[in-house]
Order: sequence, then structure tokens, then C-alpha cells
Amino acid sequence: MNKRSLLILCLVVAVDTGSFGLLAPVLPFLVADLTGSLNAITVTQVTALYAGCQLVGAPLIGRLSDRWGRKPLMAGAIAVGSVALLGSGLSGNLALLMLFQAIKGGTAAVFALAQAMVADRSEASDARTVSFGALGAALGLGFVFGPALGGLIGSFSPRAPFLVAAALTLVNLVLVLKLLPETRSPASVQAAEEPQEPLRWWTGEQGDLRRMLVVYFLFYLGFSSFTGIFVVDTRQRFGWGPEAAGLLLCFVGVVAAVVQGGLLPKLLRRFRAKRLAELGLVLVAIALLGVSGIDQGAYLYATQFLFATGVGLSTPGLRSLLSTAVNERQQGLLGGLTQSCVSLSSLLGPLASGRLYTYLGFALTFQIQAAVVFIAAAILIVTKVRSQPRSEPNLEPQLQPTNTPSP
Repeated sequence: MNKRSLLILCLVVAVDTGSFGLLAPVLPFLVADLTGSLNAITVTQVTALYAGCQLVGAPLIGRLSDRWGRKPLMAGAIAVGSVALLGSGLSGNLALLMLFQAIKGGTAAVFALAQAMVADRSEASDARTVSFGALGAALGLGFVFGPALGGLIGSFSPRAPFLVAAALTLVNLVLVLKLLPETRSPASVQAAEEPQEPLRWWTGEQGDLRRMLVVYFLFYLGFSSFTGIFVVDTRQRFGWGPEAAGLLLCFVGVVAAVVQGGLLPKLLRRFRAKRLAELGLVLVAIALLGVSGIDQGAYLYATQFLFATGVGLSTPGLRSLLSTAVNERQQGLLGGLTQSCVSLSSLLGPLASGRLYTYLGFALTFQIQAAVVFIAAAILIVTKVRSQPRSEPNLEPQLQPTNTPSP
């Protein structure tokens, strides 16, 4: 993928993530306003509904993008999502909020399509990893300004960040329509319309893909379980409001962006993506264990430093390893499948953590989450993943213009 296209794509991802990040510190408080109490189970039901609808919508959007192109599907999803955000901010009861969050979840496919775009135009394995790292840095950047701004605005009204998020998605729509090029070549789109063998990840034919999907699912199960209950926990244990929670989430975004945007390309010159992913998963699990044992909110900055570093190291490598397990015509389908893994984990994780937190307490909840991520790391460590050889230390060519779609 050429430098200009990658930069525009990263900007789109950053704006999309920022609009989502705006809501992270305030959604529990909006639910509390509508229901009269800050209840962990009710809050996690709303986030789980979003994820459940994303579970249905993401594979469909990914498959349609293989046939019709990435750009039109991304633009349509953003447009519908903007309307849903506006409706969420104006909701007068919990049922309406859940309806609009369901619509938003069903069209939340920007990052999945962005991954498919990178896979379309990045040929070498390490080039893909670095490009996925750039997307991850953009993701982190969105979580820098999103939660910080959301916490600040949300301190006045928990509805206001939803309205700002709707406006940001309209900016994204303009970026996609005016500046972002289509990455699917006419030949690839035509080929995608022909019958093709599906991803048989559940059979022995694609054992590498199946194991990587299990790792991906378990990691995001622990991740979403933690993030789904995090703001509620900071409120109940440390008395934090939207502003304090937003600042910590901003800190996490800064660390993740630095790791993926600055540190990752240098580390890839010495280590394979799989090794970095293994290390990242272990760091995330250690961070979750740390959260279970602290007694002061200030210590969260130490645990979340480990958490953000681990996420920054693991996610690009996992995505790169997955992308090399399928052919070029199946990248959109893979993007939808991986997004389904994220969505399924984001459905099950918050539902489980809400109940664990309510009935078993915070310590055991976070310890169980850590165990899930440790299992993911163990599976990845013992899995022999076929990968292309490391590229030369100079990774700059992946940012140069190319007219050849990746396989």
C-alpha cells in the first residue's frame, strides 16, 4: 500500500476510533441516567448488544466488500452509523438506546474493512505487519483524543459525546468518499463474484487458521471482558467519574500508539511477528492480574502501561499471521470472520464479566480474565505457524507506491 493511501486509511481509522472512544467513559453514566442506577449487568448488556449485532453485520459487510469493493461498503456503514449515534444521544429511554446501539453495532465495520484494504495492497509478510501496526497506531490515536474529549464533554452531559461522535463520523464519510482510493482491482472484484472455496477453518485443511482464530478469540474475550467492566470498576472502587476514566483511557491510547507506530517497526527487524504477539499476550495477562490486586486508582497507570504495551505488540502480529493464512480473494471474508471473533468475544465477555463482578467481586473477575489471556498465549506459543521469512531490516519499501495487489 502506498504511503498516501495508508495515511488516509489511518486517518479514517483514527477518526472512527475517536468517535467510538468518545463514548467509552460516558456510556455507563448514560445508562445510569436512563435507569436510575449504575448497574454492572445492565451496562454490560448494552455493550453486549452492540457486539452481538456487529457479529452479524461484520461478516456480511466483509463478504460484500469482496464483491462490490471496500470503499462503497465503508461509506455506507459510516453513514448509517452516524444516524445511529445521533439517535443514541437523543434516546429518552433504555429501549431506544439499545435499538440505536444495535444499529450502530451492525454497521461497525470500518476497522475490518481497513484491515482488508491493507491486505489487498501489502505484499510482504513484514510489510503487512508494519501496515497493520500503523492501523493499530491510528486505533491508539483515536483512543488518545476520544476518551479524553469524551470524559471532558461527558462531565457536563453524558449525551453530548454521542452528538459529537455523530459529527465526527460525517467527517469520516467525506474522507472516504473524497480521498480514500478503492484497493480492490477490477479483476479481483470480478474474481470474487465467481464461486470460490469458503474458509474451512473448522477442518484440518486450514488448521493454522483455526488455531490462530482460537488465539484471536480468547485474547479478545479477555480484552472485552476487562474493558466492558473497567469504567464501572473505577467508579465503584475508586469513585472515578467520566473525566478521570477518560484520562486513563487516553493514557492507554498514547502508549499503544507509541508502541505500534514507533517501537514495532524496529522490533520487527530483530523478532518475528509471532514472538512479539506471544510477548504481548503475556504482558496483557500480567496487567489484568495487577488490576485485581491494587487498592489505589493511581496504580492503574502502571497496570495499564503493561496492558497497552501488550495490546500494541500482540494485535498487529496476530492480524498479520491471520492474513497470510488465506489468499487474496478471501481477505474481505477473513476480515469479516476476524471481526466476528471480536464481536462474539465482545458479546460474551461483557455479559460474563458483569455477572462475575456482581456476584464474585472484582478480584476474581480480573483473575479469570487474566487466565483466559494466558491460555491464548500458551496456544500461540505451541502453535507452529507458517510464515514468510523476515524482510530486510529496511521496512520503508512497504510505504512506497505499488500497483500490485497482495496475494
